[in-house]
Amino acid sequence: MEANELKAVEGTVLEAWCGVLGLDTVDPDVPFAALGGDSMRAVRVLSRLWRELGVELPVHALGNDTTAAELATAVHARLNGQAA
Repeated sequence: MEANELKAVEGTVLEAWCGVLGLDTVDPDVPFAALGGDSMRAVRVLSRLWRELGVELPVHALGNDTTAAELATAVHARLNGQAA
């Protein structure tokens, strides 16, 4: 069941990245900056995740080299009461 939960979180993260970056699809293993992400877009992604999932992450959680898969893992951990 945890794998399904992580997959659902990853889907939400990917939707947030697509919406903020203006892309149709995002490879979950490509770093944020390589897709055109910057600090302002990172704040928008994290704000969207807070609104949609109720999880608050520090801005440094979404660095230039962070992938959607890595961010999804951090969000999933935070949702399950673990430090991200």
